[in-house]
Amino acid sequence: MYRLVIVPVISGILAFLFTYFALPAFISTPDIISAVAGQALDLSNLYFANMPPMVAHYIASLNLAIVALTVGFLISVAILLLVTSGGLFVSITRWLISHLQRDRKKEAAPDLPPLDLGPGFRSSQADERILGRGLDSIQRD
Repeated sequence: MYRLVIVPVISGILAFLFTYFALPAFISTPDIISAVAGQALDLSNLYFANMPPMVAHYIASLNLAIVALTVGFLISVAILLLVTSGGLFVSITRWLISHLQRDRKKEAAPDLPPLDLGPGFRSSQADERILGRGLDSIQRD
């Protein structure tokens, strides 16, 4: 159960820290902000006829801290979905395997052919009938 919370939170925090501190060392901050604003504008134009006020406010007040928070949140949600779907897949697979094994146990074993015993066993007394080689096999010799 802890994997559903701990792994996404840690990955979101790491994505936030990387975006906020490490990424500006490689790419300038205005380029990061303009790339995120361009992606938000493209998605808004693709899915909506008019830009929703929430998207317009997001683009208008965009800075590096908001970009880092957004990236961290999106990474956390994506990892949460992956962990949840992976756990669901594993539990369904385990249930299916246990169900198949339970059905296999219910099948009756086929009958074996009757034993063909030797004439020494058939002609011996009832209390002397011992199969195999044990201590009583000395008495038969």
